[in-house]
Amino acid sequence: MSEFESSNLFAYYLSINITFFMSFISATSALLVAAYFSGRVIPSRLAAVVIFVYVATSTFLIGGFQRTSKVIEGVRTKLPAWHTASSEPSWVLPTITGLGTVTMICVAIAACWYFQYARKMSAIKALD
Repeated sequence: MSEFESSNLFAYYLSINITFFMSFISATSALLVAAYFSGRVIPSRLAAVVIFVYVATSTFLIGGFQRTSKVIEGVRTKLPAWHTASSEPSWVLPTITGLGTVTMICVAIAACWYFQYARKMSAIKALD
């Protein structure tokens, strides 16, 4: 693999990784907005469907992010010496992508919790 090909492959996979992350942020934002504005109006069955779709989407996006991160780490070893990513310590990229994966998992769990919490609080306020 030439220097150009390895650099281009690294940038391509980094772009895919950013897309996975931003898609996760979009899906999570949609769930939180739905919970905030219409938590009490959503029937229980529809809420179960919403949570199922969110969990499935999040699982796919987190898995894609994690897998693409591993590919990026492998491509990084083939980068030429002049590339910015090859001049940083070898522990930086795996640590950052690992933290990103763990953060996404924690955010997904918190979003599911908030969705249920917002529905419960809306129901309690409706009774008052």
